[in-house]
Amino acid sequence: MRNAKADAARLYEGVFTAYEFVSVKDDETGITGSVRREYLKDIPCRISYQLINENKQSRFSDYKSQTVRLFTSPDVIVRDGSEITVCQNGRTEEYISSGAPAVYSSHQEILLRIKNVR
Repeated sequence: MRNAKADAARLYEGVFTAYEFVSVKDDETGITGSVRREYLKDIPCRISYQLINENKQSRFSDYKSQTVRLFTSPDVIVRDGSEITVCQNGRTEEYISSGAPAVYSSHQEILLRIKNVR
């Protein structure tokens, strides 16, 4: 019998690093602020893109949007709202996870949105 989890892992072409924001109080000033902290590093993954043509038209062009999915092991815990940096196919992109993952026995899928729209 084939191992579906191992089969899915063979498709991972990239790695991701996940960051969260934690509250930290400055001892000198007493001011609490947020600090970005890495909590996962170089986790094998794969990014998939889906272009969606919506029926919204402007005077200049049709409206198109893109869905980005991160595929990784079901054993990895990615927190909602995490910032995600993905390195795949020689490119590095920054995203924000949006929502809870869809977890299956072989993999999980996490919807991402581009962190900084250019």
